[in-house]
Amino acid sequence: MRASVVICQALKARGGNHAMMLFLPLGVDNTELERLPRVSITIAAICIVAFFISWVIPSNPLGVGENELRSLLEQSLEHPDLEFPPACAERLLSDSGRRLVRNMHQRVAESDGAESVTNRQQGLNERCEELIAQHDSSLLSRFSLVPARGLAQPGWLTYMFLHLGWMHLLGNLLFFYVTSLLLEDAWGRPLFAGFYVVGGLVAGVAHYAIDPSSESVMVGASGAVAACMGAFCLRFAQRRVRIGYFVWLLKIFRGTFPVPGWVWGGLWFGNEVLNYYLLGNNTGVAVMAHIGGFVFGFAGASLLRVTQLEERVVAPALAAKQGGWVADPRLAEAQEALDKGDRTAARAGFQRLLKTQPDHTDALLSLGRMDLEDGKTQAGTARVERALHTLAGRASTDALWFAMEPLVSLLPIDALRPASAWKLAQALDTEDAPPASLETTEALYSVAGGGAGIIAVRALIRATELRMAHYKDLERAADYLARAKPLLTGEAASAGDRVRELDAEITRVLEENAWKKRDAAPTPTVDAPPAPPRVFPCRIVGMTAMALTVEAANGQRRTMAMTEVLAIAVGMLPVAGPPGTSPRQTVLTDLVLSWGSANEGPRVLRVNVAGLALNHFYPGVAPREAYARFLADMLERTNANALPDASSLKQGQYPRFNSEAELSQHYYGGSAAAA
Repeated sequence: MRASVVICQALKARGGNHAMMLFLPLGVDNTELERLPRVSITIAAICIVAFFISWVIPSNPLGVGENELRSLLEQSLEHPDLEFPPACAERLLSDSGRRLVRNMHQRVAESDGAESVTNRQQGLNERCEELIAQHDSSLLSRFSLVPARGLAQPGWLTYMFLHLGWMHLLGNLLFFYVTSLLLEDAWGRPLFAGFYVVGGLVAGVAHYAIDPSSESVMVGASGAVAACMGAFCLRFAQRRVRIGYFVWLLKIFRGTFPVPGWVWGGLWFGNEVLNYYLLGNNTGVAVMAHIGGFVFGFAGASLLRVTQLEERVVAPALAAKQGGWVADPRLAEAQEALDKGDRTAARAGFQRLLKTQPDHTDALLSLGRMDLEDGKTQAGTARVERALHTLAGRASTDALWFAMEPLVSLLPIDALRPASAWKLAQALDTEDAPPASLETTEALYSVAGGGAGIIAVRALIRATELRMAHYKDLERAADYLARAKPLLTGEAASAGDRVRELDAEITRVLEENAWKKRDAAPTPTVDAPPAPPRVFPCRIVGMTAMALTVEAANGQRRTMAMTEVLAIAVGMLPVAGPPGTSPRQTVLTDLVLSWGSANEGPRVLRVNVAGLALNHFYPGVAPREAYARFLADMLERTNANALPDASSLKQGQYPRFNSEAELSQHYYGGSAAAA
């Protein structure tokens, strides 16, 4: 990554290459973006277009051809008594070229006569002035940053989009690719665009401050990219940067390895500081621009972290603009720690988030579940109740149940406050409620009946109706009514007629059941048709050897143990292509979490190809091979049943279906009920 390039290489190193070492960043492991990085794409496009206009198309991009400069240099060296014009040396020669001219002129040479020397010197000066004028008139020179031009020059903004040579351009774009995508995704487009431009300006100022009278041109995006690196190594310190290496020591060694972002950025910055300490600003590269840009980027990211602007302002603004859900970076870090089994770090992360956002539902649910698992029932119940109470007021029935279902076995529902239980029961009691939620809804109404007034009576009435809908254990329904009768005073007395109707119905059904048991002859039972499966479309956002994190279509996330997956079913479905072409085949993967019961169908997480994120979990692996590895890893980690069978899945023989309904019918015996 270079910020300035030597105009003329006056000396060339000679000798064989007996050893070579090359290390390049290739990308960031498991990168997943929430939005298209339009600013990064635009910056890269501007750099490429500007490169073609200023470097590829012109025959002499810098206005001075190599042959012209070589001729001028040779003329001076043939006559050491001539003085090579200082302005020409400063503007057109590299450091090594200037040293060569200086050394050659120290030799003793015979004079050709004063008049001849004067004429030749005048000619040399005039030719130098012509070359400087040609150089200054070139597009590249006019829009580069030259400290001697002062503050009033366009180069302050334009220099960061210009490059000298293919390697200069490609090197900068590679480092930019590694750092910019995640920064733009986390900070949003306006903030990142401003950060990039200001970072380039600060890098230019750092270079300018070293020698304000310098006539050397500086071009290249590396100052702004260095600012991105400084911010990246703090903001994404634990993300793994994939480094590719090529080492030639007698034999060739090549491959890749990951390093944390802070290690990668720190080593690069340390190398730049060492270069400046040892060589100063005379390396042909604007090292101080790199240092200034990196320091600015690190300071900017530190300011965002200290002030929590990203969490309090940026992330909510992005979520509102997208109309969707954006993960808080602190939540992602805490969840990642929990996935790795570091419960102490996870708990600390969730607590830090709750200090600034006390009603953050995901943090409350995660921390509440940890409390319940650790036996801290009171604290865990309070946190879960608070989160569910918030979700009940804004989330759909499916989203609420998706968050609540994993907690049912841990949460003591009877410990909830009657008001919260009533609100949750009302949110779950809808026509499209999942069958699995009915028992929990009834229990919530029962808890709400522990309050007072008309709400308590209505809750007990609804609990009775839900119990009677299945005509089982009607004694419990009778208990609900028995609790409601003493409450029929004041305003609640208006519900007395409904209580008496239900009481009479329960008495009648119980008496009929008693006569049937006494007098009716045994009759063969007919098996009821299987209940349809409950299918939840989702995508996989995290996967470890022990846990799996999925995200539903509404943005709600859930982390589950691998052992919760009971079966893995695979099927191929046709997908319509462009008009006039045959349908192509795509694959669906079902993760079965429950086989259901007589009244409830299987519970299934359904993931399409894009939702598997194979390129993130298996980078560099061909899609078909990556999918085979995914199935093998899942079957090994979950010990789940394979559908249709393990042998077929291992051989890549997946059954074909005409529709999702046909797939569900084949595996689960009923058409899917979409969740």
